[in-house]
Amino acid sequence: MTRTDTRTRVLKAARSVFARKGYRATTVEDILTEAHVARGTFYRYFPNKRQVFLDLMSELLDGIYEATRPLVTGDGVELSGLIHDSFAQCYRLFIENRSILITFIREGLAADVRLYALWDDFDRRMNSVFESVLARGASSGEFRPVDSELVSRAMMMLFLQVPYRDIMPGGRTQIDVDALAGEMAGFVLEGLGAREDFRETRQP
Repeated sequence: MTRTDTRTRVLKAARSVFARKGYRATTVEDILTEAHVARGTFYRYFPNKRQVFLDLMSELLDGIYEATRPLVTGDGVELSGLIHDSFAQCYRLFIENRSILITFIREGLAADVRLYALWDDFDRRMNSVFESVLARGASSGEFRPVDSELVSRAMMMLFLQVPYRDIMPGGRTQIDVDALAGEMAGFVLEGLGAREDFRETRQP
């Protein structure tokens, strides 16, 4: 077994244990038992369980961020399709990793400054993506001009609120990812503003 294979095996085992027992309750011994590796083998890759959890969450948050990158790099493609596809991919990642993400939010963020810094970096990167989307949409005429810094934060809250309330805690037993992404994309693209002809009929 190669070094990469062994490291992947340990991370996979740790992911399962953290999701099942939580961050604080998990021990290195638990990970060794789950991964079927010797203690010396574990320490060749990780100094402690904290680093294992950091690596797990770093890879997951990087994956979520990368799923949104086409919003910035997808030149020539309509924003509506890009937003839908990116949100759908992110929501799939939230569903596939719901238990470890709940552990991270409920225990990790408050327990370790490095884990909080990891989240802070992810938050800043995601806000940068949304700012770029808003600027691109305004430039192409798909969006009205807005305060991109302010609205990007609102988009980030919208982006996270749905998985936090409906996906990760299992609030919805049946989740149609494409439909969910479509609703969120429609909200971003169209907002809640009434059509001009409707507003005119509502004038006193």
